[in-house]
Amino acid sequence: MNKRPAFAVTPRNALDGYDRIDIDLPTVRVGNVRCRFMGEKVVVYSIQVFPEFQGNDYGTDAIDMLKSRFQVIVADRVRFTAREFWEKMGFKELPDGNWEYRFPARPRA
Repeated sequence: MNKRPAFAVTPRNALDGYDRIDIDLPTVRVGNVRCRFMGEKVVVYSIQVFPEFQGNDYGTDAIDMLKSRFQVIVADRVRFTAREFWEKMGFKELPDGNWEYRFPARPRA
């Protein structure tokens, strides 16, 4: 069974303008997410899982972690080859080519 990864956040700096989330196993980095945190929203610009670690659900784990922390997640300019991944994760296509996930509204008491 594959170990679940840990996530290390590197806040944006003046040089690159993006936040980064490293996807790590105990002894090796398996990928990263390039994004921007905007309050209750995060915009994901890329998810990279290194080739030798693909197929282990590390990208899915990263999105699940973001779902647990943000109300809205936007996948920026999704490539045609990645559409199935975002759809599987519960995202909906927007007219501008981005894909969006909104945390389901909780019923009022």
